[in-house]
Amino acid sequence: MNPLFASAALGLVAAWPVAGLGWLTGKAADRLTGDPAQRAAAWNRAVALPPAVLALMVGITALPEEATTTVYQAAMTSRAVATVGGAMNEASARALSGFNGVETLGGVLILGALGGLAVTAARQAMGRFKLRRIVADARPVSQELALAVRAAARRLDTGRPEVKVSDQIDQPLLAGLSTPVILLPKALVERLDIDRLVPVCAHELAHLKRGDNWRLLVEHLLGGLFWMVPPYGALRVRAAAAREELADALALEGAAPATRRSYAETLIDVLRTRAAPTLHPAFTGKGRRPTHMRLQAITEPRAPANLARRIVLGLVGALAVAAATTGSIALAQQGDGKGYSKSRSVISDEKGLYVDIRSDYVRVTNAELAGGQLKPEDGQVWVYHGNVRVLGRLNSPRTRVLLNGQAPPKDFDPTTLSKGSIQELQVTHYQRDDNAPSVVLNVIM
Repeated sequence: MNPLFASAALGLVAAWPVAGLGWLTGKAADRLTGDPAQRAAAWNRAVALPPAVLALMVGITALPEEATTTVYQAAMTSRAVATVGGAMNEASARALSGFNGVETLGGVLILGALGGLAVTAARQAMGRFKLRRIVADARPVSQELALAVRAAARRLDTGRPEVKVSDQIDQPLLAGLSTPVILLPKALVERLDIDRLVPVCAHELAHLKRGDNWRLLVEHLLGGLFWMVPPYGALRVRAAAAREELADALALEGAAPATRRSYAETLIDVLRTRAAPTLHPAFTGKGRRPTHMRLQAITEPRAPANLARRIVLGLVGALAVAAATTGSIALAQQGDGKGYSKSRSVISDEKGLYVDIRSDYVRVTNAELAGGQLKPEDGQVWVYHGNVRVLGRLNSPRTRVLLNGQAPPKDFDPTTLSKGSIQELQVTHYQRDDNAPSVVLNVIM
């Protein structure tokens, strides 16, 4: 298979474990803090992980292996990153190896993803065309409400979109990209006074301030690309709910308890009376779930996360990005077909062991090696020949390294050796439950 297509197919498969990794980071933020800003940021990063991994893997195919090895090696020094990277590698490899026609499967994945993207783009175009007609038919609100919304826009330090009333929608929404407009349902405007309508408009202003109208467009297109990855859809739903909570928090900043209760009642009214709209992909006012969490955040606002929790959340996010990056490089190097290695073995376990060995060919033996220095009574020996390279995390307590059958110099690191330096690599893998090394690497130079 073409290296670019191979990396793209692997990236689509890797989207499953990466989406799971994103879900864990988002749930960690939910448990660590009630601050809607920090939680929304965590879920936004989670949504960005799968497409970022896919883009990284495709981009890596255009680079020589030497350009990515340094990053790969640096990331693999972390035990947690090595474990996650190894799990991603093995999960994706097993998923593809279960099919006889791997190239056919890869082609189906790519065509399916591009087809989903095309369908979603067409739906977006039709939805936005219909939305423009609704905006054109809408009527301006009263001067008093327009001035109150402008004051709210100044408070939020954002643009001042026009506010209109429409009888073709059932809930408030922010419509448009380059020239956004706040649309209010006619029934809502007739029922509520200005004091209750202003916070509703401020909610849409908060979306405008954060660029959620653009973000939603991108996420819908990505949702089409990853339609075969249901976990990614779950990420999008949860991220949208977190953004709605943040928009509520910005709109109600400094509001009195009575205003918050009134806003919560308005939200319940809107959610109860709205119909299933055909314009769902076209604006930011949809998909507000879970309702209970949102109402609780409105009536019982949470304090901003303290410095310690922000640091922890930052570290969790950085670890997730590092793990996804490492897994991406490992998978891309596996699928790009450009390396000189014809044989590859990846050895990993749940305790942080991760060794990536490449060579021209490999043979398996049970014979004693290196003049009796390696006696594989409990394990089998793999002998790698020709253009041998060793990557991974070798400072794991589960790994022991020898040089020509003897203890190596203190600073010896086979992962830094240049191509052709290793004449032969003998790897003994022991099945042990104790704390002794489970993998012994004997480097022959």
